[in-house]
Amino acid sequence: MRKSLIIMLSLLVILLATGCSSQGAKTNETPAPAPEKIIVQAPVGPPTAPLLSLAENSTLPDTSVELIIYKTVEEATARVVKGEADFTVLPVNVAAKLYNKNLPVKLANVSTWGILYLISVDSELKEWSDLAGKDLYVGAKGSSPDVLTRYLLSKNGVQADKVKLTYLDSPEIAQMMINGLVKYAVLPEPLVTQVILNNQQARVVRDFYSDWQTAEGSSTKLPQTGMIVRNDFAKAHPETVSDFQLAYARQLEATVADPVSAAPLVEKHLNMKAPVFIQSMSRTRLQFVHASSAQADVHTYLKALLDLSPDMVGGKLPDEKFFLAN
Repeated sequence: MRKSLIIMLSLLVILLATGCSSQGAKTNETPAPAPEKIIVQAPVGPPTAPLLSLAENSTLPDTSVELIIYKTVEEATARVVKGEADFTVLPVNVAAKLYNKNLPVKLANVSTWGILYLISVDSELKEWSDLAGKDLYVGAKGSSPDVLTRYLLSKNGVQADKVKLTYLDSPEIAQMMINGLVKYAVLPEPLVTQVILNNQQARVVRDFYSDWQTAEGSSTKLPQTGMIVRNDFAKAHPETVSDFQLAYARQLEATVADPVSAAPLVEKHLNMKAPVFIQSMSRTRLQFVHASSAQADVHTYLKALLDLSPDMVGGKLPDEKFFLAN
């Protein structure tokens, strides 16, 4: 009887000690304070327009937004490797490539769903098959415009060696077309609008988004550009990440609804004339979608790129941990 009582008392002491220890641990696990500043980097392009307003008038509690405008993807990825940016706007395939290289990042959202077009000054050009034997100017080799162009040529029965692809920077191609030096080109918005406004013969021939849906299914979207977040930042500041995502989503929606109001900041910071930006928005598909909700479309897109050019996505499809949970 006495032995049983001693055992029961010993168990009670252990349970009490464990309970106190757990309570102490919970008390010490205070959430990290909101960061004073979020560093975001983004290119000169449509998905950056909403960030300009956030940088000037942050609606985040106790947190400001510092926006870095980068000129090349190489510049942006260098900062990602060094951990010098909390969020980075990148082509979705580049984000997958970084993840597959074991960089500690996740895809936070997708914002741009098709801004590429085949444009020409040739009034007789109508189909992809009409490009056989022609000189087609495309952005940098291995870029998403290049791979998607080759993908759509293939889907429309045009062999790779039947079209001469010439690779230059997209702004250079646009200027050459304005000057009458290029007849056939693949360009993104707002460069498409810039060309059309300055060369009356130039016109849109094919919309990559529509042709992608023809090839992959009418319910499939074309997730070209998104935003990654550093894993350490997301883990330390989950509420800030959520607040930032919400603020970006709201500002993006406002930019789409009223591009005229967004135009002054775009002209000031992105070296883009307001009329060009405003008109380009009619051909720019911007929509904020959480990465987890975009997973199916991203998988379809990356699978197509993987089949055509494995290097474009880092040699394999990213697993589910690539996608930031809501």
